[in-house]
Amino acid sequence: MTGRTLVVLLALVASACGHEVGTVRDVVDNARHVDGIREMVASSPGWVENDSLGGRLWTIERAFYEKRQYMPAWIDGDRATPQLKNLVQQLHDSEQHGFEPARYRVGEFEQVIIPVERVPELDAKMTYAYLRYAADLLGWSSSPQQVDRNWLGDPKQDDLAARLERGVDSNTIRQSLEALAPAHPQYRGLQVALARERRHPLGHLEQILMNLERWRWAPRDLGDRYILVNVPAYQLQVVEGGKPALAMRVIVGRPQTRTPLFSDEMTYLVFSPYWNIPTSILRNETLPHAAKDPDYLARNNIEVVGTSGGEVIDPEGIDWSDASETKGLRLRQVPGDGNALGLVKFVFPNPFDVYMHDTPSRQFFLRATRALSHGCIRVENPAALAEYLLGDQAQWTDARIAAAMHAGTEQAVTLKKKLPVHIGYWTAWVEPDGSVTYTADPYGFDTVHARLRAAAGSVRS
Repeated sequence: MTGRTLVVLLALVASACGHEVGTVRDVVDNARHVDGIREMVASSPGWVENDSLGGRLWTIERAFYEKRQYMPAWIDGDRATPQLKNLVQQLHDSEQHGFEPARYRVGEFEQVIIPVERVPELDAKMTYAYLRYAADLLGWSSSPQQVDRNWLGDPKQDDLAARLERGVDSNTIRQSLEALAPAHPQYRGLQVALARERRHPLGHLEQILMNLERWRWAPRDLGDRYILVNVPAYQLQVVEGGKPALAMRVIVGRPQTRTPLFSDEMTYLVFSPYWNIPTSILRNETLPHAAKDPDYLARNNIEVVGTSGGEVIDPEGIDWSDASETKGLRLRQVPGDGNALGLVKFVFPNPFDVYMHDTPSRQFFLRATRALSHGCIRVENPAALAEYLLGDQAQWTDARIAAAMHAGTEQAVTLKKKLPVHIGYWTAWVEPDGSVTYTADPYGFDTVHARLRAAAGSVRS
């Protein structure tokens, strides 16, 4: 073999290994990194957030590396793996969800060759970036109760260590993360609106970002059929198969008596309901009226229920200004056209004791701003809602529903299937044509939410 032939062969071998002549490198065994990774995850690095979420994610990371016996997940010897490259791309794409890629230190990971001494820390940082991004998509990084104590989110559960393991082993990093984002059409529509806003700013950026985050707070699965109430839009939709089956205006709580935001299940409705006057309304409104006007209770068809046995008692002789005499008494308004709940109420048992109901004050649905109630939700078309809910019970014809609503005798009817109810607060709503309607902020939650995001360094640009 001539010297020239040997040089050519060496060049071919080097090329096959991805190296130029003169840069043939030793293969770095991944086992070399085991001790360094073990030491890294046993410590508490400064780049791990010093809060409950940071601690939770670091515990997950330790379990992940322990299961893989502290072998690197993203680096092969001293070279970036396809998994690393895919994660870097996914972290850049986090902008599509309203996040800032710098939040995940993505700039540190864009290296082809990694100094061997840096591998343990860099691999651990990449794993933490994956977990941090996953937590953001799950809505773990913030809570709606930071905005208002009566705004309940959905604490989603996910085995992130197992998800990460599957993503690394099968090189499905992108899919494993994207599966955590809300799949609701409103979320996807807001992502399109976000891209459009960044190209052609119209001053709605922060409002879009906040509403994306609110969808991440919502349950991942709203149900095949569900009721969705958007408080600042004063709208209710019954959604079936991803499309509205019924829609109507609603009246929600005043800013002083806000409608709570949460998810639950509707289980029954009540025709010709009594209105059991809540303690706060009793104390602040009904009793003072009764003390000033002896005919107030009779004129408003309000009964007095005793402290024992639930019997109706004669209101005559009660000193309504004397707290000792009224203590323990319950007051209720009898069924009828003038009842505050109207002719039917829809019940989804919850810790706030709020429900949906009819109202005798129909004129208020014509107002543009409809934050007027004590917290419950008044519906514009209660008969249509009742007909929809009882549509799977053949005996409940439209005529029978109408008769029950006007019977003057309370009657509860259990639904065959519980129906999820979601009460939310979205001030950016995507219309069927892709345009976005930006609503007013009757409870001031946008202001509070924006302030919290700014304080947390979450404002995106």
